[in-house]
Amino acid sequence: MAARTGRTLMERNARPSLFSTVVGFDDPLEMLLACHRRIERQLETLERLQMHVQEHGVDADASLAAQAVLRYFVKAAEHHHEDEEKDLFPLLEIRIPAGEEKARFNALREKLESEHDAVREQWSRLRKAVEAIADGMQRSLPAADVQRFASSYRAHIAVEEGALQELFTRWIDESDRGALGRSMRARRL
Repeated sequence: MAARTGRTLMERNARPSLFSTVVGFDDPLEMLLACHRRIERQLETLERLQMHVQEHGVDADASLAAQAVLRYFVKAAEHHHEDEEKDLFPLLEIRIPAGEEKARFNALREKLESEHDAVREQWSRLRKAVEAIADGMQRSLPAADVQRFASSYRAHIAVEEGALQELFTRWIDESDRGALGRSMRARRL
């Protein structure tokens, strides 16, 4: 496929660096949102990979794309979930006062953590096939599993961004932002 189009799956997934902005750990909300954009790009790569393998089999282009998807969902996406589950959610739990808003947050937190578990489970069903493709072995990626994973993740991101951005802005102060950023950075060292 790369020879025909002149661009690999990885190149088609890349964003022009001129327009990319680097987000630092000093702005943990923007870092979380930037992680969502990277997850969405990896989901797009996974969907293209599934179609590519179905049409052309496993070739060098497919293996490179699978390696990138694998790296992202094994490590970076898991760090992102931990940022939320171990740092952000507990901090919001402390900061939001008792009452109706806290009850809504607790329900949201339960939903989001349940969705994290669901996408982890869906990823575990795809991971072995992606690993095999990354190693150059002929494997297929079940379209239904890829679509379920991508749809679940995208829906999760939409819910998360729709609610957490407002909660973060309302309840997390500068000191908290600094602590969150330091914790997020330490997780990635």
